[in-house]
Amino acid sequence: MVGYLHNNLETIPGNFRRYALSAAHEPTAEQKALLLARRDEIDRGLAEADVLTIREQVGILRSSMATAPLGEEAMTLAKRAFILVLSKYPAWAIVEASMRFLDGRAGNKTYAPTAAEMAEVCRRLISEDLAERARINAILDAEIYHAPTEGERAEVERRHQAFVEETARAADARRARQDDRSAQEVSPERAQAIADLERRRLRREAAAAATEGAEA
Repeated sequence: MVGYLHNNLETIPGNFRRYALSAAHEPTAEQKALLLARRDEIDRGLAEADVLTIREQVGILRSSMATAPLGEEAMTLAKRAFILVLSKYPAWAIVEASMRFLDGRAGNKTYAPTAAEMAEVCRRLISEDLAERARINAILDAEIYHAPTEGERAEVERRHQAFVEETARAADARRARQDDRSAQEVSPERAQAIADLERRRLRREAAAAATEGAEA
């Protein structure tokens, strides 16, 4: 169920922390209850380990595998380091990590692991639970949207077409007004050129009339 619902999540442009989910795929009340129950179960499984468990597992590893000789003070600091690093992981992960070092599935099979090596194995062990929890959170936090019906899509298309036509008419009217204004407005240079042409026409006509009178 988690996989199915998560596969239907859609990204929200500009929002990288939340997803969208179509109302057609919105989880039912029963499914939400199951998701919440599963998240609670994961959270219980990820509860931080107690100090006793960490001390016990580190003691088993250091007594069963080779370790560098340490003084009393250095040993105390090393134990504190293990507690500080491993306290954020669940007890079952620490026990499983310890077992993997003991049976050779992790580490170099000779030396006891460091706190960092133990933490690395613990992270791998809980990675699937963390990923599942993240998917559940994404589903429960998704923004539900309702897809438009055929009628709504048709209405949107009609309004869009009307807007396009109205915009085109307004543009045509604007161009027509600009053409009329251009025809009515004559620049001084153009007016001077028209006047010059008119004077030349009049002189030509006068010259032609004079020529005709002389011939007569």
